[in-house]
Formats: sequence, C-alpha cells, structure tokens
Amino acid sequence: MNARYAILLFCLLPAALQAADYGPRMEQAQWIVTQEPDLCELAQPVPRYGIARFHASPGRALRFYLDPRIPLNAPDVGRLSLQAPDWRHDLIPQDLGAVPAMAGDTLLRLGREEALALYYGLETGHEVLIRHPDPGRGARDIRVTLSPLRFREVLADFRACQGELRRLDFEILDDWRIHFDFDESRIRPDQHGELRRALAVLRDNPDARVVLGGHADERGTEAYNDALSLRRARAVQAYLRGQGIAAHRIETRAFGESWPLDTASTEAAWALNRRVDIWLTR
Repeated sequence: MNARYAILLFCLLPAALQAADYGPRMEQAQWIVTQEPDLCELAQPVPRYGIARFHASPGRALRFYLDPRIPLNAPDVGRLSLQAPDWRHDLIPQDLGAVPAMAGDTLLRLGREEALALYYGLETGHEVLIRHPDPGRGARDIRVTLSPLRFREVLADFRACQGELRRLDFEILDDWRIHFDFDESRIRPDQHGELRRALAVLRDNPDARVVLGGHADERGTEAYNDALSLRRARAVQAYLRGQGIAAHRIETRAFGESWPLDTASTEAAWALNRRVDIWLTR
C-alpha cells in the first residue's frame, strides 16, 4: 500500500469508530403530552434521530418506546444508563443494564420496570443515555441522550391524562383487533389473518385467558349498539371455540359505543370504532 494512503487511512480510522451522539440542545429540549381516547403519551423529539416516548393505555402498565429515523437491519443489544447533566454534580450515575434492540420502526420497547426506571430518573433530574449499535452510518455505536429539562413541567398533565383512561380489571399482556362492516357481526374475510395471529399465541399460552371486548360506532341507539357489540364479541368467541380454544378461557364484554378509538363523526372514524378487541390476560 502506498505510504501516503496508509497514513491517511490511519488518520481517518479513529473518527469512523467514534460514537455518534444525538440529543436535544438545552433550548430544544421539550416534552410533549399527547392524549387520545385510549392512550396517553409523553414524548421527547430527538433532533436528527427520532423520538422517545412513554406510553400509557387502558389495562397496560407504563411502557417506553424509542423510534429511530433509521432502523437497525437486524436485532441486537442496547444499553441504558442514567447520568448527571453538566449542571447537576449532586446526582449519581446508574447503569441500568442491557436491553434488546429491535430491527424495525421501534428500536426499544421496554416494559413497566425499565420504563419506570427511566421515568423516575428523568423526574429526579438525570439524563437518560441509550447506547445501541450503529445501523450503518460508519460509527462505532449510537448514543442517544434524553434531557430532563422541562420533564417535570408536564408531569401533571401526563398524570391527569392517565387518570382519565378507562379502567380495566385485568392486565393486558397482548392484544389484537378486528373490524366489522356497518351493522354487521359477521367476521370479514380480510380479518382472518389477525385472528390466526391471536390464535397462535393463545395456543402457545394454554394457561392464559382471553377477554373479547365488542364495540360499535355511535350511530343507532345506545341499547342497540350494546347488543350489536355483544354479538360481535360472541362471533369472535365462536371462532376461537371452533379452533379448539376452551370455553372457560374466553370472556366476552360489550362496550357498545362508549369507547371510540376516534371521536370524529366520519366514515373513517366509524369504521375504526366497529371492532372487537382481543385481549390476552392472566
């Protein structure tokens, strides 16, 4: 190799192996509360990287998601830690350990325990540091820093949002959703793929039970929609029983028009709201 090119390569190599850092500057740091009928989110945009978000929904414990603009090509491992910002010398760093890093639109999907560790860390003034492999930019790894600035300012709104979520008397472990035509309780052919996915998980978890929540759109009387939503739930129940799921594992509930996913009075909203939620629980 030509000596001049060898020296150039040697000089460039350390730069290529450095970590790529992402995080909001002090003036950019913000936390945004989003409220919809069946979810509350507390999110921080990360410039040039993506978005980090805490997610709460009925029947589920708090979760944390990290959505990058450029996904990993294959599953890998990331690492979480809490660190003291430059202006907080009183805080003690904490290593929170390794977590699975996934390929696809969501890189991290953390359950209650890990999500609460990040949540309380930010509340006490720590920065959250997330390290994961580089998806092909040429860096050694990626470092994503979440800022605690303005986090506590929006906690009251986020907690109030969670307080308004519908309360369920069971914990949702997994869920699927199928939709129905107007004024119909027959299962549409295009919904059988989702039913098969639910069925596979039910067969793999023979000790788990399933709750079927039937829903209707806002058109029609309340009493009629209650009955229609129950017929929809029972149609899914009949399908599952026909596929070998024991009757004692299945519970049906009718929510009528009381739980819309979209509160708009439009065809698109009504189509979304005509559904059965299939909830896997203990």
